[in-house]
Amino acid sequence: MTNNDNDNKLEKIKIGIYGESTVGKTHFSRTYTNGVNPELTLPTVGIDSFYIDKILSNGKKYKIIIYDTAGQERYRSLSLTSVRRCDGIILMYDITKKNTFESIKDWYNSIHEVIEDINLILIGNKCDLEDKREVSEEEGLKEAQNYKVSYFETSAKKGINVEKSVDELIDKIIAKKEEKLKNKKNEEEDNKIQLDVRTSIKKNKHKCCGK
Repeated sequence: MTNNDNDNKLEKIKIGIYGESTVGKTHFSRTYTNGVNPELTLPTVGIDSFYIDKILSNGKKYKIIIYDTAGQERYRSLSLTSVRRCDGIILMYDITKKNTFESIKDWYNSIHEVIEDINLILIGNKCDLEDKREVSEEEGLKEAQNYKVSYFETSAKKGINVEKSVDELIDKIIAKKEEKLKNKKNEEEDNKIQLDVRTSIKKNKHKCCGK
């Protein structure tokens, strides 16, 4: 069996990045999957995806898939079609552009119209441009607290907090998957016990009746 065959069998974790155009979603995705690259990227048209195979905190190897979505209004409905594929969501704005921060609420509401229960984090990108900041860190933290999610300020250009933020989201995704699996096993075990009890009662009933 080749390495590619093994890689194709890896459990997948799918993450979607949403936010306005030019906040740095593509640059962020490339930095996480391919390393720091200071070169700027062109706006995404539709949906693009980036992959990396990675051993995570639980010691298992996963295929991480990041869906980089277009932020332009005319592509928004297309971008939101990817939400149901995702295990986790990154909401991103540009700390140097107030309007991208103000649109986060609309993105959040649109995503929750598609799916309510999903792991999500909020990111204020381009923290390397401190002299151009229009959104304070306190504002970002407050917004994250409103949604009860984690908040990070990142720089895709310099790699600041990129890996840390995604890996924290992934840890939450894995914990949720493991909790669901545990609950499913417990439910199956409960159902088996109930079936065994019903079977035992039925057998004893037949015995007492002389059958």
